[in-house]
Amino acid sequence: MKKYVIKYAGGIEQHIMQAVHNSYNEAVQTLMDYLNANNDFLSLTDDNYLTPFDFKIEEVESAEVNEVITDFESAREALGGKPNVDFYVVKRKHSEKVAIFEDIARLVTDINPKHIKALIALNKLFTIAEAWNKEDGFVPDFSDWNQNKWFPWFKYDKDAAGFYAIANTAPSFAYSYFGSRLCFKTPERAEQFGKQFEDLYNKVFL
Repeated sequence: MKKYVIKYAGGIEQHIMQAVHNSYNEAVQTLMDYLNANNDFLSLTDDNYLTPFDFKIEEVESAEVNEVITDFESAREALGGKPNVDFYVVKRKHSEKVAIFEDIARLVTDINPKHIKALIALNKLFTIAEAWNKEDGFVPDFSDWNQNKWFPWFKYDKDAAGFYAIANTAPSFAYSYFGSRLCFKTPERAEQFGKQFEDLYNKVFL
């Protein structure tokens, strides 16, 4: 399928904003949003001032999302994040890229050590699912009853002492309590996600 990738004008990959997009218009919007934020307090003569001519948008043939986004790191990169700089800790929240100091403190003091591995796995599932849905252009809207939202379904195998994904997925009107972070556009995508990341689901479930 076709994707649109924002690169530096010379063709070098960039990691200062989301690189891969499903449409040309989405790529243009991401680029313009970044330029506006970057140039907000800069003069035209500032060395850090950027223009659209500093970048280019390439149309490329891309593999399926399950072949490209295969783990937490590739998901974080697809969402425009980088290790150790995804979030900034501040006293007041003013964007999605910041975490409130009080929340971080509570996370450290209130967390049950027995659940740390499960919470890490859950964070990975949330992040990978977000990246998959972004690639699919799917935004769950639980106020829209006409929009189906599909979830992986699991069955416990006592011999293997673990859960495995099966084909039985369910639309949102039946299982909306699962929440929007782990639902998908089609039953095929939900089943694919469940099977590909069974190990992470088992770390959460068991």
